[in-house]
Amino acid sequence: MQREPTPQYPAIKPGMMGMYIFLASEVMFFGSLFATYFYLFGSHPTWPPPAPATTPEYYVRWDGIPAINTVVLLSSGVTCHFALDALAHDNRRRFFILQIITIVLGIGFELGQLYEFINAFDRGLTLTANTFASAFFTMTGFHGGHVLGGLILLILILYRASRGQFSSRNHVGPAAVTLYWHFVDIVWVFLFLILYFGVTFGR
Repeated sequence: MQREPTPQYPAIKPGMMGMYIFLASEVMFFGSLFATYFYLFGSHPTWPPPAPATTPEYYVRWDGIPAINTVVLLSSGVTCHFALDALAHDNRRRFFILQIITIVLGIGFELGQLYEFINAFDRGLTLTANTFASAFFTMTGFHGGHVLGGLILLILILYRASRGQFSSRNHVGPAAVTLYWHFVDIVWVFLFLILYFGVTFGR
């Protein structure tokens, strides 16, 4: 009697599983930062709390560079997604173009954040200005570090792809890095809405 073939179920590749586990830890990390921020928010009668007289504006406005940065980073998420799609269909030329655009947009985001930090320091807004400033620089600083890490991974993927190491049948690495890049996009949306838009809208 012939046995029926055992059904085969799609398995998660080890590289993707590792990224899922890593991102789960990152969710807890940023979740603790957001929880701390909301604790500070709830424990102060006015938010942001008053800053020293030498710092008349103790926050960074949502319009201007932060709004532009948001568009830039979300655009990089779109190009990163379609770069992976191009690689999955063995369209290498399209992949390289979109991957390079993603990296350029990511660098543009980092430069925009650096400009905002330098401008804030020049106005006297530092880590010790008040509790809001401490939370602001801590949260956006860690996010900037994650974007920098993502840029390094994107450049590494671009280099490996130039050596022919990825194809439609083997692109777990690019898929994992793309997932990570989408994660930093989502975190930034929450940071923008809470630290920039929620604080300065209407002021």
